[in-house]
Amino acid sequence: MDELSKLQELHTAGAQSAGYDYQFYYFVYLALGLEPGQKIGFEVKDDIHINKEDGTSILFQAKHTIHENQNLTTLDSDLWKTLSNWVDFIKTAEDKSYLRKHSFILVTNKNDGNNEFLDMLSSFKVNQNIDAVISKLKELKYRTKDKSIKKYINNVISIGKQKIKQFIPQLSIKTNIDDIVKQIKDKILDQIRGEERLVQPIFEKLLSNIQETKYLDIKDKNRFEISREEFDKKFRRCFYDAYKDKPLPPRNAPILLPENLEDQTFIKQLLDIGDVQSGSTDIQKYTTLMLKAFNNFSYWVEENFILYDEMNGFLASSILIWRNRFKKQYRQIEEKITNGTQISELEDEIKNLGVQLVDFIREQDLTIQGFPTFDREFSNGHFYALSDDLKIGWHYDWKNKYKKK
Repeated sequence: MDELSKLQELHTAGAQSAGYDYQFYYFVYLALGLEPGQKIGFEVKDDIHINKEDGTSILFQAKHTIHENQNLTTLDSDLWKTLSNWVDFIKTAEDKSYLRKHSFILVTNKNDGNNEFLDMLSSFKVNQNIDAVISKLKELKYRTKDKSIKKYINNVISIGKQKIKQFIPQLSIKTNIDDIVKQIKDKILDQIRGEERLVQPIFEKLLSNIQETKYLDIKDKNRFEISREEFDKKFRRCFYDAYKDKPLPPRNAPILLPENLEDQTFIKQLLDIGDVQSGSTDIQKYTTLMLKAFNNFSYWVEENFILYDEMNGFLASSILIWRNRFKKQYRQIEEKITNGTQISELEDEIKNLGVQLVDFIREQDLTIQGFPTFDREFSNGHFYALSDDLKIGWHYDWKNKYKKK
């Protein structure tokens, strides 16, 4: 990189913006994993903190680099500045049990590489040798030529052996935490039981709503903290709304027409009232719509895109639309029959009313709650399927004319 490029990089906000986004995304990731009784905060006690139900807290620092394959080195400035900041918290805490009640986690997308400090942390967990820790800290302080890092290390040493001995076990460093967006989406995917098609809309809605809530809280000079219960109340709707207005996936299977189209019950019904004529090309078109609607609906139920109670509710609603219109359509016919007129004498009138009933039903746009309204072709095909299964009919006496033997 030439000098101009280095200078331009210093005066652009790209890296800082990516770092801030990384911090926010990690906050969302942690929020999705909150347990009952826990509360998470953003830039309140630290970059991120979690208050646990037992009265303890976890403080998180999130450090991001835009450079690929960069290691968190032994004398990395991010590492030592973070440790020094936490030591300042320890020094200023009035509560003598502060170290016992707090744990500290540094999260970074940098690689662990060959980091002597990380090796020392691992060793201490095994041998509990605090003298070795103190010795390593002093060695690193004298080794570095960077005045800022030297100051940070010296600040860590300044709290003394006993507090360092308490601090080190409470300290964790997580490296290689990259692709945080994917990790959030994986958490969402797990919570919605593998419905991959819904992950992106939930992710987008969740992020935008949390971002807006954070902005408004901070703008109003409030702490942006939220409990698991508050999170569920405020943002679970992002999960529910993602199911809304998302079209059900079509089943793109070939339509196999029966050999004799006019033997189908729903076609017989339409032929008998004169809605279609024998040999009409409409018969093939209506059969295609019926089979497509039937195949799609069966697929949605079998693959759990819609639940059984939703399926039953949809069927009941569809039949109710037909039943209400059927009753209105044939009210005068029913009165005439009640008064002694024979059905055979009313055949022409019944056929005419039956065609009107079909015309009305064909104009209905069906929907399942939580999904967009179906197109007219599906709605028509669904009613044809119901009439083929003798759930509905068009002729006044359809139950007797077409009842299954």
